[in-house]
Amino acid sequence: MRTTRLSQTISPFGVGAVLDVLGESLMAADISRWPVDETYRIVSRRLEESLGVAELRSPPSVPSRPSKRTPGVLYERFPGWLFCQDCRRMHRMRHHDETGEPPTCRHCRGPMVPMRFIVVGTERGHAMDVPWVRWAHSEPQNQEHQRCRAEDLLFLTRSGGSEGLSSLYVRCATCTAERDLGDLTTRGSLARINVRCSGAQPWQRPNPNACDERLEVLQRGATNVTLSETTTALDIPEPAIPVRDEQAEIRQHRNFEDLRSAPNGPFAEMFVDLIASNLTVSKDLVRQVAGSGTGHDQEVSAAREGLLADEWQAFRQAIDNPDEQLGTPTFRVSATAFLEPNAGSAFAALGETISHVVLAHRLREVRVLHGFRRYDPSADMVDADLGPRGRARWLPAVEAYGEGILLTLDEDRLARWEGREPVAERALELERRRRESPIGSRFSEATPRLILLHTLAHILMRQLAFTCGYSAASLRERVYASTGPSPEAGLLIYTAAGDAEGTLGGLVRQGHAPRLATTVFSALEGAAWCSSDPLCRGSRGQGLGSMNLAACHGCCLVSETSCERGNLLLDRVMLVGDGTTPGYFEEVIAGARITAARYASTE
Repeated sequence: MRTTRLSQTISPFGVGAVLDVLGESLMAADISRWPVDETYRIVSRRLEESLGVAELRSPPSVPSRPSKRTPGVLYERFPGWLFCQDCRRMHRMRHHDETGEPPTCRHCRGPMVPMRFIVVGTERGHAMDVPWVRWAHSEPQNQEHQRCRAEDLLFLTRSGGSEGLSSLYVRCATCTAERDLGDLTTRGSLARINVRCSGAQPWQRPNPNACDERLEVLQRGATNVTLSETTTALDIPEPAIPVRDEQAEIRQHRNFEDLRSAPNGPFAEMFVDLIASNLTVSKDLVRQVAGSGTGHDQEVSAAREGLLADEWQAFRQAIDNPDEQLGTPTFRVSATAFLEPNAGSAFAALGETISHVVLAHRLREVRVLHGFRRYDPSADMVDADLGPRGRARWLPAVEAYGEGILLTLDEDRLARWEGREPVAERALELERRRRESPIGSRFSEATPRLILLHTLAHILMRQLAFTCGYSAASLRERVYASTGPSPEAGLLIYTAAGDAEGTLGGLVRQGHAPRLATTVFSALEGAAWCSSDPLCRGSRGQGLGSMNLAACHGCCLVSETSCERGNLLLDRVMLVGDGTTPGYFEEVIAGARITAARYASTE
C-alpha cells in the first residue's frame, strides 16, 4: 500500500504517469481497473455534456491510516527491471512476484531500486521495459553470447572511464556478454537490435504484432514520459431556464463512440437508429454529430470555448448588478471599484483601460483527466479508459475550492487597439505558427486580444505572488477572449486547492482598490524591461514551435500548472509596445513615467 494526495491521481500522477515513492517506481493503470463502487460522483453537468460522458467520478479516497483492505487506485510496478544497490544484480519483477513490500535482492537481501530507463512509443503512447537481456547480448563476441538469453544480469560501473552513460554497462553473469549504455538513448537504438513495440501499456497484456511505432528510450523521470490531458471548469449557477443541448446528449450516449469510430461501418445505421430512438432526435442530427469531429483536440478545444462562454456570462451578472453579492455556496461573486474616487492622474489613465473588477469570494473548480500522450505533444492521445466499450462512459475528476479576481478591459478601447494594422500583423505571425504546429489545434485562434489578455494574466500572476500570500504555482488563469457576436475581454486569476487553503482571502483582498491598481502598475513596469532585453524584446520566436515572441523566463513565463496554454502564445510587446507595434498600455506607462519624473524633480 502506497499513498499519494487525491488531487495528484489526476495530475501529475494520473493514468499512465510514473510515480516515484520511497525508492519505488509505479505507473497508474487506466480507470477500467479502478474499484468504481468505492468512488463517488462529482456533479458538473456542464463538463459532462461538453466532454460527452455520462458522469464524473472522484478517485477512491482512503483514510490517513490505510490498510491492505482499503480500496485504492491500481498502480503497476514500472519499470519491472530492478537492480540491487549492494551486489548490483538485476532482477525482473513480474506480477506474481509482488508481495506488497519493497523488493529486496534474492542473493544478498540488499535494497532493490528501479532501472533508470524505460521505452515509450512515439505515436500511440505504448510503454515497456528496456529489453536488457537483448541489449546485453546485442554485441556478441562469440557463439555463446549469441545463443545465451539468460536473465542473470549485472548493472555495473566502469571505473576510470568517462562519467557519461558509456561508463555504465550491463553484463550477463552466465556468458559474460556485456554492452554499455552509451548508445541506448540515441534515436533508433532499439530498432537496430530488432526490438518491436509491445503494443500495450505496462498493466496490459503485450500484443507486439499490433504495433509498429517507433520506440525511444527515455529516463523514467522525464517530463515527456506522460503528458496529461485535462479539462477544467468552474461550477457556476444553472440558467433559470435550462436549454436542451441535443448534440451533447448524443455525444454522451453509450453507443456514440462505436458510431464515431466507424461512421460508415456495417453497424453504423443500427447505432444511428438506436441513438435517435433513445434520445428522440433526428437521425440526420446523429449522423451530423458523428461525422463533424475533426479530431479529439478540436473537440476538446470547442468544449473549452463553450465552458468559458458560460462562465463569462456568470461573471457578467455581477457586473450588471454591482450592489449585490450573487451566486451559490460554491460561486459567490461581487463587483468592486478598480480605483478610489481621488486617484491620481496616472491611475486615472490606467482606469480608462480597465473596465470592471469582479471579486470571486468562493469558487469551485472541477478538473477532469481524459487521457494522456507520450514523448511528443502531437502524439495520439491515449484514453484514460482502456476498458471494453458498450458501457456508460465516465472519467476521473477532482474538485477544488478557491477564490479569484476577474479583470475586464474596456471593450471600445480594446477594439480600436486590435484594429490597428501593426497589432494585427504581429498577432497574425503567431497565428500562422499556431496553425503550422502539430499541437496548434489544441489552442483557440491567436487573436490580438487573446495574446494581450493571456500575457497580462501571466505578468499579474507573477506580481501577485509577492503580495497575495499564495505561492506562484498556486495561482491559475482563465482567459475570456472571444471575438464572436458576444465579445469577451477578461481574465480570471484564481487559486484552487483540495481543502480550505484555496479560500484564505488573500487573493480577494488584493482585488480591492487601490491594491489591484498598484499591482497592475508594478506588473506593467516589470514587463516594460526584461532582464534579457534587448534579446527578449526583439526575439522573432521563443518557446515550443516559436509560438512566443517577446516572452521568456525573465518576464512572462509561469509554472506549467498555472497556464492553460502551456506557456505559449505570449508577447509582452502587445502590452508595452516596441516603437513599431503600439502596446495597449503603452500610453499609460509613458504617462506614469512622466508623472514620476516630475515628482522626482520637485524633491
